[in-house]
Formats: sequence, structure tokens, C-alpha cells
Amino acid sequence: MTRLRPVTRAAALQERLDALVETFDVSTITPDPLELVLRYGDDRDREVVGLIAAAFAYGRADIVVANVGGVLAKMGASPSRWLLEQTNDGRFDRRTSRTTFRGFTHRFHKVDDLVALLERIALALDRHGSLGEVFRLSYDPADGDIGPSLARFVASVIDAPAAGKAPASLRYLLTSPVDGSACKRMNLFLRWMVRREAPDLGLWTFVDPAKLVVPLDTHVHRISTFLGLTKRKSADWKTARALTDTLAKFNPGDPVRYDFAICRLGILDRCSRKRAFANCQVCLLRDVCRFPVKR
Repeated sequence: MTRLRPVTRAAALQERLDALVETFDVSTITPDPLELVLRYGDDRDREVVGLIAAAFAYGRADIVVANVGGVLAKMGASPSRWLLEQTNDGRFDRRTSRTTFRGFTHRFHKVDDLVALLERIALALDRHGSLGEVFRLSYDPADGDIGPSLARFVASVIDAPAAGKAPASLRYLLTSPVDGSACKRMNLFLRWMVRREAPDLGLWTFVDPAKLVVPLDTHVHRISTFLGLTKRKSADWKTARALTDTLAKFNPGDPVRYDFAICRLGILDRCSRKRAFANCQVCLLRDVCRFPVKR
């Protein structure tokens, strides 16, 4: 195969990525925690479900959907209303919640971790009416990217005075750029809430999609390395920021549009660590990949 010249390769890479986006639409969403959010029609419920699903979106996607789906089933038709019903005079009913979700486990998180998260969300709803309003108060359009706004939002939710000291586990579930983390799950939540195109919801129209940062998970990091979009080995905030800058060259107003499609390649095992010739042969990105498998 003839090696593409740099300018030609960049143009070809954009063309292939745009084609990949068209290939993976909402019909290919299973398994993905976003499918849990799409089950609800009320915006306040979608925000709540989105934050819960994103917080626990680590590990295998099908297990995330099953475990978080089990929690949501116990919260009834409206998770936001259920949370408010457990809140009285600025206090959350932890005892009832521990009973309701007894036996919950997701990897190393247990029921107390879940209750701590639900308590913070409930108190945010009780005080501000919606998570969207909490983020609106945290958002500054003058920021260079979404990072500072995300940090303020996370601090506002975690440090609710009535909830007391936050357990360390909560800071794993709700990560902040202040810690240097890639914040994959929180950036995923923001992608769902902000992007205007399917499969994302576009609920928070006050946020500029150009400010979003790529939700850098293992799939996106690995495949982006294959494509030469990043050379950084650490999956941290700097890498997520640098990858976003690269993708912005293809779509300055919506660089994160490529995230869902790239991630699907990994989740659906079409581009795994142990690459297969059969997969590479039919991959739309095969001629712009740095490591195609040859027979």
C-alpha cells in the first residue's frame, strides 16, 4: 500500500472518520450506558439517569447497563421524583435508600457508595431544581474548554453541606480535571447532555459543543493511537485535551462527534488489542491505520 503524504493522509483520515460516524448510529447503541438514559422522556430524569450511568460506566458495558438498570428499576418511572421523595428539609433518607438498594455491587463499589452518590444528586435537585441548573451556574463560556466548568460542577455536587464529608469513593465516581484525571465518565456525561446530534441528547443548549473534551476510555485511547491521532501513552487529562485538539482540526465546532463511533469499534470488538485480519480487511479506517494486520 502506498504511504499517503501528510496532507493527503489528514484529509483521508477526516473522510474515513466522518464515514465511520455515519456507520454507527443509535441502532448500534447496545451495549452502552446511554441506552439507559434514552429510556426516559423527561429532561430532569435524563440528567439524573445520565449522571448515575456515567458515574458507574467503568468495566464491561453490558455489565454497567445491567447493574445501573437494576438500580433505576427500583426508582420507578421517574428517578428524579424518587430522589426528591427521599429528601425532606434538606436531608436525604439514607436508611431507606440502603434498604432499597441492599446488595448492590458494581466492581469495587457497594451500596454505601451508591447511596452517597444518590444523596448528592438528590440534594442538588432539592436546592436547584435540576442538574442542568447546577451546571449552568458552574459554566463560564469564557473558559478555554469545559474543564473548569466541570471542576466547579463536580465540587458543587460532592460538597453539599447537608451531606457531610464525602467518602473517597465518591471522588472516583465523580472525577474532576483538578486531579489530572482524564475524567472519561464525566466527559461522557457532558457529551450526552451537550451534543446536539444523535445519539446524544443536546439538553444543555447553553453549553458550546466546541468546549467539550473527548471521553478518553481505553478503546478510544488505543484506537486513536493506531490512527496516529495521539502519541501520548498516559490516558490522562492532557492526553484527552490533546486528542480533542487534533479532532477539532476535522470539526472545530464539534470535535467530540467522533467519540461514539471510535468507541463502538472497541466495545463491539471490531478493533481489539489482538487485532484480527478479518476485522482489519473490512474496517473503514484500514488505509489510515498505522498498524493494519496483514495476512
